[in-house]
Amino acid sequence: MLASPKEEGTKKQFISCIGKLELETDINADLHSVPLVIPCPGMAQVFRLSKLKDATNAFKEFNEPGRGSYGFVYKAVFANGRQVAVKRANAATIIHTNNRDFEMELEILCKIRHCNIVNLLGYYSEMGERLLVYEYMPHGTLYDHLHGGLSPLNWSLRLKISMQAAKGLEYLHKEFVPPIVHRDVKNSNILLDSELGARIADFGLFTSNEKELRGDLESDVYNYGLVLLEILSGRKAYGRDYTPPSIVEWAVPLIKQGKAAAIIDQFIALPRNVGPLLKLADIAEKAVMENPSERPTMSEVASCLEQIVKDGLIL
Repeated sequence: MLASPKEEGTKKQFISCIGKLELETDINADLHSVPLVIPCPGMAQVFRLSKLKDATNAFKEFNEPGRGSYGFVYKAVFANGRQVAVKRANAATIIHTNNRDFEMELEILCKIRHCNIVNLLGYYSEMGERLLVYEYMPHGTLYDHLHGGLSPLNWSLRLKISMQAAKGLEYLHKEFVPPIVHRDVKNSNILLDSELGARIADFGLFTSNEKELRGDLESDVYNYGLVLLEILSGRKAYGRDYTPPSIVEWAVPLIKQGKAAAIIDQFIALPRNVGPLLKLADIAEKAVMENPSERPTMSEVASCLEQIVKDGLIL
């Protein structure tokens, strides 16, 4: 079953993107009128294959910023300077997903519009190709910054990213009926836009059945808790160079003993008030509770983090 937008108060109107052809005049749009990242784009478009080939230099290898189970992801630059990311389905994906399933996936992707989600801009699906066009995230993944050698991010940014990622997951969990479960929450699926804002990427499109739904939502919360512990400590969720190797087995006992300060990343200059970071540790500890029913919802997590960000840090 596919999710549909939740109706709360005023009804939210979504228009299907299927069959809406991109206008040629967009190619000649003024460069300065097209932002590099659109916070919450409108209706997705059908792109022409020739335009996507030109923008990716015919899908050349040096334009590949990454790959996944779906296929390769390419950076594309249009003639007007606009940058996007193009996901190109591999043969296995095309074989195992029929046209009807693909159209259903497009329908739900077109309905997902949030400034903390990597939003779909358009697609192409003909001549044996399936291409999805997304917003381009110029600052890479959260993993790149925590573990991959990019700028390590100060505490204000880490708090903001924590809150924004929670808001993106809350949107998937709360605004659709049935909720959309991510199923693969991790720091490499949290991308950073031009303002270093957090965007959730690569979430599952099909919802769980009613029996499994609660457990899947609770698993998302747990995995988000792992991300929080990584943000706080700078450690990977699992590292053989550490004892114990599991970040949960290392961090949670310290937090419960009132020693959360011991897990804070020592390579980042501490703020003068560490209270917000200790509160972040408390939230993380609750999110990774062994008993799934004792974990907070993503809405509760997002609300707590909003308050922490609002209170601010003194650097």
